[in-house]
Amino acid sequence: MSIVSDYEQLIADQTRVLGADHPDTLTSLRRLTEFRFDCRDFAGAAAGYEQLHAVRVRILGADHEDTLLMLANLAATRAMMGDYTTAVIDYRQVYERRARVLGPDAPDTLRTLSMLADVRGSAGDHEGAAADFQQLLEARNRVLGPEHEETLRTRGDLIYQRSLLITAQQQVPDLEADI
Repeated sequence: MSIVSDYEQLIADQTRVLGADHPDTLTSLRRLTEFRFDCRDFAGAAAGYEQLHAVRVRILGADHEDTLLMLANLAATRAMMGDYTTAVIDYRQVYERRARVLGPDAPDTLRTLSMLADVRGSAGDHEGAAADFQQLLEARNRVLGPEHEETLRTRGDLIYQRSLLITAQQQVPDLEADI
């Protein structure tokens, strides 16, 4: 029997005996989902994170940190699958909620802004990524100082996205020259 089928049987038994929303059932589902992600079964992981997110919204509310963590994990999984559009939407939702609940300068909020910027860059939205990294750099300068490792890394990310934006703009053909 494989680990996946072992977990699936355990989850079925826990659901029957304890209920679908019991903490032990949800822990098993989370562990199976993480195993699938680690094994690069991103479709299976995405399905698991969608289910876990929906349960947490229903039980804990949309702004609870555990709910936001599942949505962030789902966004990361979608990005790994190449679904950058949905990943950006998910990360933006996590960022906005964390900014409202935890504050705009909270470590988890800033980490989410960094992930949002990364995914926007991966999607080819270098202008949006640069704007997010600029916002992140300003916050990290304010919170951590200009010489902190995270601030310096963010400066590098901002420069990189700006360089990609310039490169992309230079590759756009001059349509008026053809007329």
